[in-house]
This record gives sequence, structure tokens and C-alpha cells, in this order.
Amino acid sequence: MKFRTFDLSDYPGVLKVWSKAGLEFRPGDSEGGIRVKIQRDPELFLVAEDQGRIVGSVMGAWDGRRGWIYHLGVLPGYRRKRVATRLVREVESRMREKGVLKVNALIFGWNDASIGFFSKNGYTVADMKEAQKSLVAGKS
Repeated sequence: MKFRTFDLSDYPGVLKVWSKAGLEFRPGDSEGGIRVKIQRDPELFLVAEDQGRIVGSVMGAWDGRRGWIYHLGVLPGYRRKRVATRLVREVESRMREKGVLKVNALIFGWNDASIGFFSKNGYTVADMKEAQKSLVAGKS
């Protein structure tokens, strides 16, 4: 298993992982949105690859104050094999190198598997609400 930085050519494989992992797609998940994201901090968007096939990914970001983990996903056949743990550990390591002092993960309240995963990996699950506003007409 190989863990490496995402390349735009990985986009179709990553979309497949996200879809099979049950992630919800947003306007920023388009190829154009991802292109913008990787201009900012490409080293924080990682993929797990097994024999040339993308089997997992995590999108990390740093806003200058906090690190963020988005879109952690692993194909069903690769779950419980520490792929997600290794992706998170690697993105945390890369964040530390950038000077990130604290990292947050965005998790939907209904996603018990992710809540359990992050809790087991040292994250405190806070009772917070997220407020959203789309700046794209007609999108939620």
C-alpha cells in the first residue's frame, strides 16, 4: 500500500472512493473546485493506493489558524485495515510540519462510524453546530 499526495489525474478514482464511502458532494468537490484547493496546500490532500488503484483518500486543509480534515473515505473492502488511520496520521504529520497547532474534522452528526473513528484516534467530538451559506446561486 502506498500513501502519497493527490494529483489531479487521481480525481476520477477519488470520486469513486468518495461515492462508495457515502460522502456527500458539494460544489467545491468539482474538478475545478479541487484544482483551486490543491493550489493552496496540495501536500495535505492524500490518497492511498493499492497496486495502482486508489482505495482511500483524505483532504486536509489549513486556514492559517486551524487544520481541517475533510472527505476521509476508504473503499468498503479496505476498511478495518488501518488505511483511514494511516491517512489521518500522515495528514496530521504534514500539518505539524506546516506549524498547525490544532486540527478539526468535520463530521455529520448522523455519521456514527466517523464519530467512532475520530474518537478512537484521539479527537474530542464536540457538540457544535455548523452554519452554512452557499455563495453559489441555487446551491445549498
